[in-house]
Amino acid sequence: MSAIASHAPHKHEQRGNAGMKEFKYGNTTVIIHSPLVLMSAEERKEWFQKEWEKGNPVLKQIAQAVIDCYRKESN
Repeated sequence: MSAIASHAPHKHEQRGNAGMKEFKYGNTTVIIHSPLVLMSAEERKEWFQKEWEKGNPVLKQIAQAVIDCYRKESN
């Protein structure tokens, strides 16, 4: 298998290519399949606040991962 593989378009039946955005960083292509990439900064902020208040477990896990990155290891 090649380290460089072409990607097929997103075919999820419910979303299709809606909310897809592609970024290139050198030889790397990053494809994001999320309606968040189409929102303004203010819309994203509102979305995150609402999801946080609802207790979205994925956001809580992401926040914990970030906090863990800034904690010093105790040796």
